[in-house]
Amino acid sequence: MNIHTHTRLQQVKSGLLNYISQNQLGRNAQLPAEAAIAKILGTSRNTLREAYISLESEGIIIRKHGIGTFIAQPPLIRDSLNDFAPFAQIIQKVGYTPNFKTISAGLSQPSADVSNVINSTVEQEIYCVKRIVLADQQAAIYVEDYFSPIINAGNLNWQIFDGNMVDLLATALDTRLHQIQSSIRATALPSKISQYLSLATGTPVLSVRSTIYTVENQVVSYSKIYFNSDIVELNIVRTIRTN
Repeated sequence: MNIHTHTRLQQVKSGLLNYISQNQLGRNAQLPAEAAIAKILGTSRNTLREAYISLESEGIIIRKHGIGTFIAQPPLIRDSLNDFAPFAQIIQKVGYTPNFKTISAGLSQPSADVSNVINSTVEQEIYCVKRIVLADQQAAIYVEDYFSPIINAGNLNWQIFDGNMVDLLATALDTRLHQIQSSIRATALPSKISQYLSLATGTPVLSVRSTIYTVENQVVSYSKIYFNSDIVELNIVRTIRTN
């Protein structure tokens, strides 16, 4: 019963977040009355109030007694570097609709930093896919995926790709995937990428370099990822060790 209740609460929260994003409600925008929202979401007012309490604790809404409920901050897409989750799942959880747009796909000569990670030479062409991840119609993430020669990335079934790169790679390998190593830094958005995120060149953004390894410690893929920090937030939890 607790599982069912929790699931229902999450559904209502997701519905509320989706309502906010679909109606493009910004900071200080007022939500309709509780009865109207409950009818729109097809839920009870008690469950709706629980969702309000949860969203208020997360800083997304603010309730003013006798006045109404207002948007404190449009929902951010929050991704944790502690655990792997596909971009589509992260975006959908917040209430946006995820979409993927491929910019280019094919063989290309890698830059020195890519070839060093992939264990290839700069003269050796490797498969690269450049794509944008959209939240509704807003560009949220720009990704360049480079694939090791140990897999034939050109023969992967990109038509069924749903944003879960780990699942896609796992189906193409005879060995299991083992680990994803990621590093994060702040950077100025390069001019060649700014057009895809609809941000000005030099805008501060979050940049992640991510490498996927097999259980034999072979590199499968290397990704350069740029996040639109207006709507995406990265977080990490670090354990404090005590003597």
